[in-house]
Formats: sequence, structure tokens, C-alpha cells
Amino acid sequence: MGAWGTGPMENDAALDFAGDLSDGPEDTVTAGLRTAMTGVLDTDDYIEGSDLDAAIAAAALVAARIDPAVPIGVNGRDHLGRSPFTVDADLRDLAARVFTRAFEPENNEWHELWSDGGSLDEVTAALAPFRAAVDLPTQS
Repeated sequence: MGAWGTGPMENDAALDFAGDLSDGPEDTVTAGLRTAMTGVLDTDDYIEGSDLDAAIAAAALVAARIDPAVPIGVNGRDHLGRSPFTVDADLRDLAARVFTRAFEPENNEWHELWSDGGSLDEVTAALAPFRAAVDLPTQS
């Protein structure tokens, strides 16, 4: 899996994605975030773990831009600082949907790997602050 922790930036695919994104102009960064997230959301095909790792990294960057207190780690902070983008309602929605999709087991290698490794509860807890940052409060 190339992961050394359960955080969203603690795996090779996430850091590769964030590295490719860093230092680009805002429109390129925003497009890269959207592409990573829609790539896993707009398919009924089997989602490779590395593709979901990149999408989760994109969603985590969005969450960290919304709430600087989320524990994105030193690598995430570095990439966030070098990646200019503004969070709009669409990016926020995509990020929320990515976190939801990550925990749906159907056609999902990422979920299989964490579940088979006995660490699904740990990764769920690690991503909880990020999910909270992008979840919009429900209107009553």
C-alpha cells in the first residue's frame, strides 16, 4: 500500500499527488483537486487504492484550507502552503463525497486494504476531523 500511517498524507500516492499539485497557479491546482476527486466519484468501476489515496489527499487539502486546525501533518502543511486555491461550494461538496465514498466497500481497493489489515477503525478516526471540516451543517 505504501502507507506508513492512517492520515490522509501518510502514503506514497497522496504525497505524489500533492507534489505534482504544488507550486502551480491557482487554476491548475483547483483543476487538479477536482480531477482527483471526480475521478473516483464519477465511475462505477473498481477504484484502485492509489486513486482513492490521491482523492483523499485532495479532499484533505480542501478540509485543511477550510479548517487550519485539522491534523494534516508537516507534509500536508507544506503542500497546502505551496498550493494556492480557494474553496468554493463545489470543491467542498466533492471533498465530502470523497470521504463518504472511501468508506463504501463496493469496488473499493482502498477500503479492502484497510479492512483486511484490521485498521479500518484507525483510518476512520484519522479522517474524522477532515470529514467534519467539509460536512455542511444540515438546515432544519
